[in-house]
Amino acid sequence: MRHEQQRRNGNGGRRAGGWCAVAALTALALTVSALAAAPPAGPSAGPPAPPSAAPSAPRAPEPLEDLGRPNKVHLAYFVPTDRQPTRAWREKITVLMTFVADLYRRDLHSHGYATRGLDVAFDADGRPAVHLVRAKHAAAHYNGDPDFTFMQQWRTVLPEVEAVLGGATENLLVIFAETYDDGPTRYEWRGGVALGCRFSASGGAGLFSAWILRDAFCAATVDEQLRLLADATPIPGRVALGSGRPNSTRFEFIEDGFGAAAHELGHAFGLPHDRRKEQRYIMGNGFRHLRRNFLEPPAGEPVGFSPDNARLLAHSRFLAETPDLEDTTPPTVTLDPPDGPLAPHATEVRLRGRVRDDRGLAAVLYVDPHADTVVGGADLTGGAAGDGAVPVLEADLDVRLPVRPPNDGPCRVRVLVIDRGGNIGSATAAYPKQ
Repeated sequence: MRHEQQRRNGNGGRRAGGWCAVAALTALALTVSALAAAPPAGPSAGPPAPPSAAPSAPRAPEPLEDLGRPNKVHLAYFVPTDRQPTRAWREKITVLMTFVADLYRRDLHSHGYATRGLDVAFDADGRPAVHLVRAKHAAAHYNGDPDFTFMQQWRTVLPEVEAVLGGATENLLVIFAETYDDGPTRYEWRGGVALGCRFSASGGAGLFSAWILRDAFCAATVDEQLRLLADATPIPGRVALGSGRPNSTRFEFIEDGFGAAAHELGHAFGLPHDRRKEQRYIMGNGFRHLRRNFLEPPAGEPVGFSPDNARLLAHSRFLAETPDLEDTTPPTVTLDPPDGPLAPHATEVRLRGRVRDDRGLAAVLYVDPHADTVVGGADLTGGAAGDGAVPVLEADLDVRLPVRPPNDGPCRVRVLVIDRGGNIGSATAAYPKQ
């Protein structure tokens, strides 16, 4: 998966910048991840094994509820002028988000965090609010036909949705766009896109192709969706990105599409990739095996977030039950200079420094940008929890971390620190080589 760093310019637009390996941290520096850019790197060079027989007994996800939090997830369905909305679009998006929200809630519970999960905005009629956004232009204006550049979709779709639902700095927007094309292509559908970014503690965005809403992949009810998720029928002429095989199975496309929503929302919450268990972690390629979490007997170990990413996620304003919403200042991270240049073939670095926050630290995460993965993390609350707990305002860092230094240039480690208000501060340590 590729990442493009974005910067918000003075007129509210977004332009491409340099290459970046971690999710965005502020409105001035955000990261998006393009799932349609290349097939995932697996643990071996050979072709993937054929899909196993479909499990039988489903485990239905819990329905979405209005949790009454101030930080809501806002859903949008974006339809260009030359396209028509798909059948049952509102019900389908609700079903998809029901699976995604259940994945988040149950996995955070498995890590010991008390959360009711994502809080999707509801309409006055008591149903999840899915806003139909009628675009100003035809699909080619957004998808860049015939080049189908995914960043063009980001730059053109997001501002039109923000004009309807509010800015992504203050709101979390989840957008399904009818901007893909039915023509032949190497993977999935032309113009396919899956992007996620974090703008602030209170806002971010995810942009997804609406091919996942096709009747072949997305149902209007949870029960029917569970049936589709267990269906290994080949889809003629199409290749799922996760499998790489021609005529990939129905459930492989569903795992790619539903899983991409879970993965990219992780980036919208500030999570970087974690490739230490590539086929298990949602922020690796584990999201491509999400049916393990919903069908019994599972075809393998259930997928989820790594403990380090879950720790950061649990303090997001969109998932924490008692975040400090009055805290608007991110932590500061001060790193010590390295002890000296790295030895040839070094696989470990020592990182030292100090972190501070004016209202209460929560967690730290360490990322190797060259390897594009989390390499460590720790709790910074000192065991403090709940409204009456005494917050930790300062903490020393002194850790040894595994790294994979690049062939050229210094080895770098990115440090992300989140506070009890969901604000993220960061700094980067550079280790010159001998």
